Amino acid sequence: MRVVSPAVFATTSLVLALAVGGCASEVEETTSIESPLTGTRARVVPLDDTSRAACRAEAERICTEGEARAAAAKCGRQGASGKVVVSASSGPCKETGPAYPSVEACASPHTLDCSFYSACLERSTPCGDAGYALGFGEKYCTAFRSAKLSPTGQKWVERTMHCLQEALVPEVLAAGSLSSPRASAARCEEVFDKAFASHPACYTAKESSVCFLPPSDVVTVLDTIGIRELLTRRTGAQMTHTVGLCVAQITRRILGLGTKAKGSTARDAMEDDAPEAALTREELEAMLAEWKKLDTTAR
Repeated sequence: MRVVSPAVFATTSLVLALAVGGCASEVEETTSIESPLTGTRARVVPLDDTSRAACRAEAERICTEGEARAAAAKCGRQGASGKVVVSASSGPCKETGPAYPSVEACASPHTLDCSFYSACLERSTPCGDAGYALGFGEKYCTAFRSAKLSPTGQKWVERTMHCLQEALVPEVLAAGSLSSPRASAARCEEVFDKAFASHPACYTAKESSVCFLPPSDVVTVLDTIGIRELLTRRTGAQMTHTVGLCVAQITRRILGLGTKAKGSTARDAMEDDAPEAALTREELEAMLAEWKKLDTTAR
């Protein structure tokens, strides 16, 4: 599956269907996460769980388009059974090299880029597959790049992804190295806890909040996380917190409409350019009812 996201870079993508143990079996020209190609800087972007592990080293590098194609084919020989995207962005690639060559480079996570977790967080605080970097951050970052969402949902993924990574920058900078020794269990748990603590605020950020996504997008978000993860203590607690924030956000938005006539939008009632400002009272009340149902379920 592919996400069709708003343009962040001027780009096009080549989707390579990869067979287990073999080279890319098919190359399909298609529009993907980025818009029309205007440059030659390319990245390998895994789009499923198998590919993110098999293509991790390739995904951490910036290449010419030809090198990126070759790297994607190499992923196939290494066992990637799903799909990867060769994402070419505007701006010439002067030379092939790491996307995050230093701790300082990690201070500015790239937009719509999941390699931050392996190239920055995992290398600065190695915790292995069970740690937050590989076991949660990279895993769900990859999954959400492949989720089928509305344009509003795609923008939410883009902003939330960046917010979550920026929240981890202090942990990378504090480590001071991208070649750190294996972290202790206590340190890995600390990073996990700090990362999780950032989730509700990033999910419900003013610029783009999950609370105001179309109901179909909310269902997709929950499906992407998966019932097994939602039932864990840590994610269940985060869900309860997030749902509570959404009930409060939507209620405030409805109250902001005051006594405006039926069908009025928040933009009619206040100076507000947020996406949810175009929602009517009736739409907001329907959203509130759905979030209250989730609130009851989460508790």
